Amino acid sequence: MKTREQLVNRALQKLKVLAAGQTPSAEDAKVVDDDLEPVLSDLSTRNIYPYGDPDQIEDNAFVHLADILANSVAADFGRDQNDTVRLAAEARLRELTAQTLSGQALQVDYF
Repeated sequence: MKTREQLVNRALQKLKVLAAGQTPSAEDAKVVDDDLEPVLSDLSTRNIYPYGDPDQIEDNAFVHLADILANSVAADFGRDQNDTVRLAAEARLRELTAQTLSGQALQVDYF
């Protein structure tokens, strides 16, 4: 399992804002962290990835979520968003089954 902090750091690495082993500035980390839950909620709403605990991210979803999160905040760091990368990451997350993502709690709407 990976944590929220690890996901934020990985997204910053993908944006080339953070080198491996470095600690991000508080401002950079906050920009990415502020987008994390809205991004996860959006993915859940569109049935791409079940929204669960952001501090318990499955290893096999980690890189794909980092790609999507990095793409979400790219403009904040002077980078262009890349829909090809985002769509590929979303497609891969769709392929992961609920059984594979056993650590994630699904949100349920009751009527």
